Amino acid sequence: MGSGDFFEVFFSHLDLFLILMFVFSSTLYFCVRGVAPAAYLDPIHFYYTFTFGTSYGIIVGLYSLGYISGYIFSVVMSYGVLFVMLLRLFVYLNRHKKFSIFRVFLVPRGEGSFQFFIVLLVYVFLLVFLWTQVGLGVSAETNRFEQNRGFGAFVRVADGIRIFVLAYLTLVVYRRWLGERKISLKSMGLIFFILVLIVVSSAINGAKFAMLEGLYSCFVAMAIFYKKPKFNIIYAACIFLLALVFAMFVLSSNLEKKGLDVDAAPSYMPGGDVLTERLVLRILSNADKYYLTLPGGVLDKLQTDDLWVRFVAPMVGTTRLSSMLGYNVNNYNVGRQALLYYDPNYEIAGGPTSHFDLFVYKYFGNYFGWMWVTFSAFMFAVFIVLSRQGCGDIYFCAIVTTLWLRSLPMLLEPTVGFAYVLDIFIIFTLIKLFCSVLPRKADAKT
Repeated sequence: MGSGDFFEVFFSHLDLFLILMFVFSSTLYFCVRGVAPAAYLDPIHFYYTFTFGTSYGIIVGLYSLGYISGYIFSVVMSYGVLFVMLLRLFVYLNRHKKFSIFRVFLVPRGEGSFQFFIVLLVYVFLLVFLWTQVGLGVSAETNRFEQNRGFGAFVRVADGIRIFVLAYLTLVVYRRWLGERKISLKSMGLIFFILVLIVVSSAINGAKFAMLEGLYSCFVAMAIFYKKPKFNIIYAACIFLLALVFAMFVLSSNLEKKGLDVDAAPSYMPGGDVLTERLVLRILSNADKYYLTLPGGVLDKLQTDDLWVRFVAPMVGTTRLSSMLGYNVNNYNVGRQALLYYDPNYEIAGGPTSHFDLFVYKYFGNYFGWMWVTFSAFMFAVFIVLSRQGCGDIYFCAIVTTLWLRSLPMLLEPTVGFAYVLDIFIIFTLIKLFCSVLPRKADAKT
């Protein structure tokens, strides 16, 4: 089922799909709200509650209309049930464990202020490098994936460090406020710097989610540091409204670059406008890999390569590995394969993500898919347990915030998310080793 065919089906049965999307999003929210580190402001609600909730609603809708077979429907839904059950089970079983290995390898003694200074310098260098060599992702001619060809490793490292820097700076301000109950001039300057950094880094990244991710970094860090966050829902709504405005701006810019008239009449939403329709279609794209592959048994027709290639490609770079192996390894992501099934000549980088359930179905098979689901659920559970052990340590809280936010993409693109987590371990282990030879004064309080 191509995208156009699905949109016709969706808008013809709008009530059915909207009800199912709401029901599944609400169900997943209640399934994970008790373990989410930042309560209702946690990014798991974007990556899992919202993304998979809307996806499952569409899957069930297509199944009820007879477009999806009972077998593949049961496989996909069983992986979803298994994941959430194991996640909660592992959190419960490991709730008292310390996982000290994380502190041993990643967290320095003291406040880690000197280590943070090193990280900040590296991040500023990466921002300047990407701005001058690649340009602003928000102004990409085609899409940010195409623009970042050859620089993917730098972008990936910068995105990971970005979360840590924002989390650390936020906690410096937050701790001062908790102690003084007022915002000093110095803290106001730091808040302004954080906001500028969020805007600039989001513009360089270019993703519609970039602004929201920057805000998530701040919320999650405060939640882990304080353990019982009390976020004002009105302030939070205003901040997320700003993130929506940024997303609309990026979407509008992309439409204009493609030569589309934003004032033209929409194709599927009479009485609306193109920009709103595109935003709705962007939400529906949460399920694009499902409606492209599940109807008609397309999923079983997609090609795959070796599993090790899937894991190595994000680490060494798809461009470099493709050159070494003699074929475009990026084309064998499940989501990308779905796109190529309908348009074999599509050459622009990017495309649908794979989602963990489709990934394990294609690369692990029916008998071993549970292994990856179990592994990913355990990893998320470990980071959740660590998030409850902040104990007022700014550096530790910032590290855990970074690990949590960088691990969640494993739900959408498992091998890429795994590479993100590995990046954090390598980068911050090296930083700790490098700084370990320096004088203890480097750990003076911030």
